[in-house]
Amino acid sequence: MVFFAAVLLLALMSATSSAFVSMYNLATPQRQTPTLFQASSNNDLDLYIYSIDGTLASMTEYKSKLAIRAALEVWPSLLSVVEELGMQPFDNADSSDDYSWLIQKLGALSSITQQGDSPDEMLGCDEVLLTRMMLEEQLLDDGRSGGRGGKYGGKFHPGKSTSTSSGPKVGSRPLTVGEIFANWQELRYVTHNKYPFMKQNQDGKVTMSDPLPEIRRVLRKLYSEDEREITNWYPFASDILGNKKSHNILLMGNEASLDLILSSLQQLLGDTMQVTVTDSIRVWTEIKQQQNEDQHSLLIVVPDTDTEEPQSDLIQRIIMSAASEEDSVNRNIYVSHGSLDVLKKCKDFLGEDPPILSNGLRKCIVASDSKTSATLFLPSWAENVHPTQLNDAEMDPWLNIASEELLEELTSAVIV
Repeated sequence: MVFFAAVLLLALMSATSSAFVSMYNLATPQRQTPTLFQASSNNDLDLYIYSIDGTLASMTEYKSKLAIRAALEVWPSLLSVVEELGMQPFDNADSSDDYSWLIQKLGALSSITQQGDSPDEMLGCDEVLLTRMMLEEQLLDDGRSGGRGGKYGGKFHPGKSTSTSSGPKVGSRPLTVGEIFANWQELRYVTHNKYPFMKQNQDGKVTMSDPLPEIRRVLRKLYSEDEREITNWYPFASDILGNKKSHNILLMGNEASLDLILSSLQQLLGDTMQVTVTDSIRVWTEIKQQQNEDQHSLLIVVPDTDTEEPQSDLIQRIIMSAASEEDSVNRNIYVSHGSLDVLKKCKDFLGEDPPILSNGLRKCIVASDSKTSATLFLPSWAENVHPTQLNDAEMDPWLNIASEELLEELTSAVIV
């Protein structure tokens, strides 16, 4: 009796071991499909829409430096301010230390100046205004905050003191990062009106006008003339964008930086991926053509500068075009954008019905009779996303917070 029981036990152990090996082999493809997401069926179309800045790359430092160059060109009088602060001209090879405090302070405030839904915000106009304000404030400080150490002073104030004052002056310190963040809309309004664009005419008279048109012109010119590498791609960007089995769409913040982005993509992906540049009107035709021909190229959608097309309008055109298709294809659209404002604007066209919970994600069904869904993500790793914005997104039933691991799992689930 004991003998038969032992034989039966050995047989059960052998069968269990064989079953485990079979399950392991099925669950380990060439690239492992994550456990959280299942690969889409043949009747599904998954589209991935990304903003470049914040989601796939960090352009914070580059945009801060571009804003300084633009401010000095829009307002030439700032050169005397820079000189009075003891700083060398910005493009001077020895000037990097002089401007490090300003670049770091601009970067710390990138969540209010380097993101947004409007073309001006995406171009970086607000950061140029902020640059002007902070240089003027530093001049009023008379150098008393320069040379300070500590966690804050050593980072957001000049490394050397240029003070000519013999004693403290009440109420003349620069605004802190927190104060600027909390009051930026009012400060932006004041700065915009306080520092007009001044131009000397042929008759010698000086005219003053709204600085925004000149800021736009200078920023576009600097983008088009710049031959430096602007994009600091995150480590996972090459895997996501180089995936030839996935439909990836990149949203450009502005048309002026297109050539630089194309050059940067060439360095990132080489010749392994075909890149197609289109606009919001033709992008859905490109997607359908790729689907019919079973081809995959990286689509770059450029906003219409003439109509000042917002980022949310680009996304809306893609999602609503997908929802209007009358076929049996299930279309899952995943939007990851580094601007909370853009994602919140997307809620306006996704309907009032609350999202459903699918695989732990808040997914919006675009219409009751539609097979199209949209899932909105705010990347938690983006340098231009403030902690308060992450908290806001966490409490919003229509939005999801994406970690790097979550994004990689989601996009790799198409590979089996």
